[in-house]
Amino acid sequence: MSTIISPRAASHGELVRLVRNRGGLSRRQLMAETGMSRATLYSRLDTLARLGLVYEAEALDATGGRRARRIRFEDRGRVVLAVDLGQTHARVAVADLFGTEQRRADLPITVADRAEAVLGAVLDHAEKLVASGSGERLVGVGFSVPSSVDPDSGLLRNATALPGGAAEALVEAVSDRFDVPMVVENDARAGAVGESRSPDETLIYLKIATGIGCGIVVAGEALRGAGGLAGALGHVQVSAPGRGPAPRCGCRRLGCLAAYSSGRALVTRLGRPRIGSVAALVAAAQQPEVQAVLAAGADVLGTALVPTVGALNPHRVVLGGSLGRLPLVVDRVREQVRAAVPEQMWPVVEASALGSRATPRGLARLVERHVFAPAAIDALVARTGG
Repeated sequence: MSTIISPRAASHGELVRLVRNRGGLSRRQLMAETGMSRATLYSRLDTLARLGLVYEAEALDATGGRRARRIRFEDRGRVVLAVDLGQTHARVAVADLFGTEQRRADLPITVADRAEAVLGAVLDHAEKLVASGSGERLVGVGFSVPSSVDPDSGLLRNATALPGGAAEALVEAVSDRFDVPMVVENDARAGAVGESRSPDETLIYLKIATGIGCGIVVAGEALRGAGGLAGALGHVQVSAPGRGPAPRCGCRRLGCLAAYSSGRALVTRLGRPRIGSVAALVAAAQQPEVQAVLAAGADVLGTALVPTVGALNPHRVVLGGSLGRLPLVVDRVREQVRAAVPEQMWPVVEASALGSRATPRGLARLVERHVFAPAAIDALVARTGG
């Protein structure tokens, strides 16, 4: 049974939300759903059509008289620019509003370089990628960083993600190139949104590569916490009995999870000149000595994850990143979780099926939600005199 929305609540933005969520409705169905009068509804739909937000689509089955047409959300040709800035690489993608990549470019970067140099090179590629499309309209930019992000301002809380520049450098650089709304998000949190399969799912997403990131999605929404730090497991101190003195983390504290289980830590612990990077570590993952180091790191990671699993009772734990997707890592994390929580609480623990596409997909979804939020559409209508 449909829930009636009061006419006052059925603003222009709420109408778009309803059409988006339901995949399109006829005018008669919209009147029944909202309780609006015919004149008010038609007037608002005319305004939304003029602004390019809805359109008349296919004819519905005739019920006598003129055949009604479905009113659909205007997503045709709308695209999002998604930029996933990592510690050793950047992925730039143009995606549709569902997060499906249309084209992408990958380029190596060095985060030790100054912000201006890193962002300049990345945004040069982004401009070329956007310009190479045809018949598209860019509606927003999503930018992910391996850093915590202020949930209110969108600014980086940890400017070391872009050394040599203030936290505002990212927003300023993107705004100079693209005159569209922008969303900045932590890379693992965006990845969690990309991996989420349904509005009812509770999901923990772990990205294990050079560092460790964690994103949590509950009921379709990413948890950010009071300071935008929800899921920041990498710098939580952990206990690892029998593994010697607590290692020092890059944050200068002892015993952080990242100091045991991140790619950077595992490469250092292995101490083999020919395996001096995470990519080399992944390539050598079948070697017995490398497997021993990977297993030890995964065991600490799985143990550290247990309290979060116990608190959230997630449907799935998804492991992403170049190290997180290795079968050995997935298996060991699963074993640690299942050994420590009751069987009725066991989540599915699996490797990401999306891989490097998870974060760009999540960014596209976040931008779509931001740009087409009811409040944003109502503000647009007010500005244009709708």
